[in-house]
Amino acid sequence: MARVHSPIRVALAVAIIAAGIAALGLSACGRAGPLELPPGPAAAPSAQLTSPDGLPVPGSAQDTALKSGFDQQGNPVATPGQKRSFILDPLLQ
Repeated sequence: MARVHSPIRVALAVAIIAAGIAALGLSACGRAGPLELPPGPAAAPSAQLTSPDGLPVPGSAQDTALKSGFDQQGNPVATPGQKRSFILDPLLQ
């Protein structure tokens, strides 16, 4: 005697199998271990980039970029924006 499967049960079984395959496939994503440093030269830890008043040190790359609008590679630099409050700021303070 042949057993008749309802379409709802078949769809549910397919969805469960697909979710299991997706979960197993995504479980191996990423690598174990500490985070890697981004590519490129490391920043000099001892270099002071700002003066006590918050402005860039005269002659520094940040000072030149602020005056000309371009960094050392010729890329445009965004101007510093104004600090605007956000609705969740009280939670962070």
